This record gives sequence, C-alpha cells and structure tokens, in this order.
Amino acid sequence: MSSDSPLGRCPTCGTAISSGRTLVEYERANGDRRRFADCPECGEVVTPE
Repeated sequence: MSSDSPLGRCPTCGTAISSGRTLVEYERANGDRRRFADCPECGEVVTPE
C-alpha cells in the first residue's frame, strides 16, 4: 500500500487522511479491519470513515 493512498476522512474535522498516517491496524475476530490514524489537521487520533 502506498503511503499516499486515501484511508478515509477524519470524523471530527472532515480532513482527508492518507494511509501513511496510520498508527494502528488490526483485524477483529469477526474479520472486520480496524484502523486508527493521526489526523494532520486537528491532531486527534481517529478512526477514518
């Protein structure tokens, strides 16, 4: 995955977050993937949408 590919948007401020901002990524027992990333605009750790 390229570090500049889109990951989603910050649910707090709406800023686009690239995959290079990923802090933690894991797969849950039910197969769902979870990602937490650092928003470059508001500085919060968020789950991109």
